[in-house]
Amino acid sequence: MNFARWRRFNRATILVALLLAGCTSLNKPEITPQELTEEGVKARLLTGADSNFDMAGSIDRSGDRSDSSETPVLGASIKSESCEPESSAFSLADAIAFAQQHSPWLQSARAAIERACGKEQAAFASFLPEITLGSQTGATSNNQGPGGPGPTGFLLPGATPGTHSYYQETLLLIWTIYDFGRRAGRYHQAVAQKQITELQLVRVDQTVQFDVATAYLNILLARASLLVQEEAIRQAEATLEDAHALLEGGVATPDNVLRAEVHLAESRDACVSAQEAEIVSKAQLNNVMGRNAALPLKVFDLKLPPPEACPSLAESLKIAAAQRPEIGFARQAVVAAQENLAVAKAAFYPKIEVRAGSGRADGGHIETGWQEGAGLHLDLPLYTGGLLEGEFRAAQAEVAAAVADAQTILDRISLEVSNAVAGDVAAGKRFELSRTAVDEARENLRIVRVKYRNGNATPTDIVDAETALTRSQQRYNSALYTYLAALAALDFATGRQQGTLLRQAGTPEEVSKSLPKGHQASQLPEEIK
Repeated sequence: MNFARWRRFNRATILVALLLAGCTSLNKPEITPQELTEEGVKARLLTGADSNFDMAGSIDRSGDRSDSSETPVLGASIKSESCEPESSAFSLADAIAFAQQHSPWLQSARAAIERACGKEQAAFASFLPEITLGSQTGATSNNQGPGGPGPTGFLLPGATPGTHSYYQETLLLIWTIYDFGRRAGRYHQAVAQKQITELQLVRVDQTVQFDVATAYLNILLARASLLVQEEAIRQAEATLEDAHALLEGGVATPDNVLRAEVHLAESRDACVSAQEAEIVSKAQLNNVMGRNAALPLKVFDLKLPPPEACPSLAESLKIAAAQRPEIGFARQAVVAAQENLAVAKAAFYPKIEVRAGSGRADGGHIETGWQEGAGLHLDLPLYTGGLLEGEFRAAQAEVAAAVADAQTILDRISLEVSNAVAGDVAAGKRFELSRTAVDEARENLRIVRVKYRNGNATPTDIVDAETALTRSQQRYNSALYTYLAALAALDFATGRQQGTLLRQAGTPEEVSKSLPKGHQASQLPEEIK
């Protein structure tokens, strides 16, 4: 009797503790991640807010003009002793590596893999037996059976009539031993979904690399444009001084001075636009790298790859067929749909389970003592109102859709590769044409300056020639970095790592060798300046 009282007291204590614990958990607030606390948000947003740039004056670009001592080769790491505590100098390879570690998009894709692994583990668990501890307590009137039915039986009332009070603990085992492929289909489907998320991570990684390369090239383009505009301002200021001097000497007209003033104002306006473009491009690269957009950033120039480095269309398609992860994604999507169809088919067949239980029952007016039981259960759906037929038809449609989607993916890859190769070829031709335009504009300015010194040209002619040279140099810069961007796009379309076609410059001399003579205004011959 004392043992029975102790058991009742123990059950009541456990029940009250569980109820209190449940109520406490309902009111317990979730812990906010450190990154989303007020301090974390401020730290993320305000880091780098003191970065100095002056749109009205000049931008701090001390680290932008690379020299042979600070320009790393592709893949070399930046030494911490030569940079800020958190390095702000990045080669293209460094920027890609940093983004691969810190990009929130990649972190989300990695979390998706972990989630898929959890679902695979949960699907595999269905092959194993389920063991649980059950407990029930209560009371029923004399004309009602005690307790609820368990997996192997129910409580029996005692011979003496009266209210039934019962306390029962049972160790239960349920094991599905055969279900005609339901569990296998769900497990294989989970495996396919995990492989899909792994392939998605590969493509997300390639996309992040491409975004980094594109933003990196945008900075280089903006920087080159700013160099041209700075030189254009210097030339415009010199021309305006000459126009004023000639006007005082009675040689030039006020129209010549006005034209030179307009030219100088336009050059300064274009310089401000170039400054803005450089700031915006750096913020964009910081963003895709997973850094605060306001942090300082230094980049290094790139050199042109040899022409033979660019694969043909046939070679590019072969590379894409071997390396584009979407092809594996399409295969696994079809596999997942086929496994879902197998699950739908198996639902028409019975499910066989083993159920067993062992425990003890105590109470009043019931059969007390230890209880054991086991049974073989077979469940066969006879009529479900069309549920199974509908799920089967839906699974068939999913297979057909997955096959069609796979064909769409292959066609899209073919289109992207073809467009990338065509863009690369066209960008290369425009780049070669821009070389000639710069040489011609430079020669034209030289001839006009000779005429000007001989008294056969006006300051307005000089202004027009300088404007033509500046525009040709800007078109050259645009063609150059559009070509490099086309190489990055070709790497992305074929599924290769960024930097396969792009090359990091080893020294400024290597860069200048790959560029036509005088493509930057600061490199113009002395007689033109």
